[in-house]
Amino acid sequence: MKQIVKIITFAVALILTACAPQEFDKYKLGESYTISPDQISFDVTPGSDAWTYNYTAAIGVDAAKYPYSYEIRFGDGGVTKVLSGSHEYIVAKGTYTAQCLVYTPNGDVIVKEKAIVIAADNDKIYKDDPASLQFALTGGKANLNGKQWFIGPWTAMRDPNNRNTVWWDYNGPDPAMMNDMMIFTPNSVQPNGGYIYNNDGDTFMNESTGALFPDGNTAGSYVTTNYTPPTDATWDITQANGKTILTIHHGFISYATAPEDLDGTQYEVLSFSPTNIRLVRVSDNPIWCFELVNQAPEDPLTGTGSKTWVYDANNKHLQEVKDALPTLAANLKGHIGLGPLNSYDQEWWGAGPGEKSYDNTLASVGKGWTLYDWKMSFTSSGQLNITTSGEGYGRKSFDGKGFTSNTIQGDDMIFDYTGGNYTYTLDRSATPYPTLTLSGNAFLGYYCGTQEYEVLYLSDTALAVAVHDTVEGQDWVFILCPDGEQ
Repeated sequence: MKQIVKIITFAVALILTACAPQEFDKYKLGESYTISPDQISFDVTPGSDAWTYNYTAAIGVDAAKYPYSYEIRFGDGGVTKVLSGSHEYIVAKGTYTAQCLVYTPNGDVIVKEKAIVIAADNDKIYKDDPASLQFALTGGKANLNGKQWFIGPWTAMRDPNNRNTVWWDYNGPDPAMMNDMMIFTPNSVQPNGGYIYNNDGDTFMNESTGALFPDGNTAGSYVTTNYTPPTDATWDITQANGKTILTIHHGFISYATAPEDLDGTQYEVLSFSPTNIRLVRVSDNPIWCFELVNQAPEDPLTGTGSKTWVYDANNKHLQEVKDALPTLAANLKGHIGLGPLNSYDQEWWGAGPGEKSYDNTLASVGKGWTLYDWKMSFTSSGQLNITTSGEGYGRKSFDGKGFTSNTIQGDDMIFDYTGGNYTYTLDRSATPYPTLTLSGNAFLGYYCGTQEYEVLYLSDTALAVAVHDTVEGQDWVFILCPDGEQ
């Protein structure tokens, strides 16, 4: 039977007690064996002032032969895995319990405690300064329910030497992250508090972390996993080497970058304001950056509920897409174009500004196109409405296969199509790019035999998709923009 052995030191009294172990289940390590309380020492002595105490812990066990885990808790919310040092109690006067906890594989927890009596309030007690990071995080100590934060679009894997350079951003934060809400609650006297992570039941993790869960998929580099956050998570802010560090104990912000994040994560605070906080995970390779915003972000595809897209007829947003897709940029040439199958580019041809306008196509092929009249409206509820001027366009190789032409122009066909109401799904977890699938006979202006598109890039101002024409061995790439910004 698992048990917690607690050794409490107050004056000279030593007491052994047992209590419920559920809180400590996550520290189970594997093969069972016992560590004796006599093998653990823990001492706390007065330090340089009335609020600072020196502590020393020692565990007389060969960790290579008998693995264990441990932590020091100071009773004021402070936690460390450093076995000796000093700790300042930024607290009101009172009695606080410092603990050294050692966890064994069978779930036993040996706890040694020392009571710390603080005779007077520390002058550094949280003063609720509106200019402080603590106030920005929580909304102030009177805001007992805490302040809500959401993942912002700056969240990405970034170059540690130049945060403006994005190495990888999964075409925007993963949907599991975008649904998350992080709540920081205040402590009335300390610059720390509670942390609540609402994740709607699923969390974005790297593969080694996701593999710890039954539904984790180790085949990909990143997975969305069913995960229930702990209810005992806390946060605090410290200074280290001139940097401000936000530590979340027993938790993390939205994305678990490694298995150790499940137990606690440190973030360097790069900047903060009442509405925006930017962080980077503290590690040997600090590339994961996070942005917190205090309003739920809009979905770039649907806006606040519905958003209408049109062809980027003047190639106004072409450079934005090229900047976001550097490996494809050399062969991205216009708002509609084609290249070799599976190239995801327009190596063979891309339309210049206005090239497919009514007047230009009338002059070049004898019949004016109304492709630029197309409007495609996506809603947050999964609805798609398409309006046209009565015509659709596509590859003549698909004539009679879904649509019947009324005009053939070279390799293009023109057919009657008035649009309609459809549904869509966007699978952001698909690789190598998220997959946009339209219902029925819906398509995005130029038909290539399928209702499935790969989203190469999506922002508030541009949408680039690729469609594979496997019959002719071609990739077509379309660039859309919000109606009115073409």
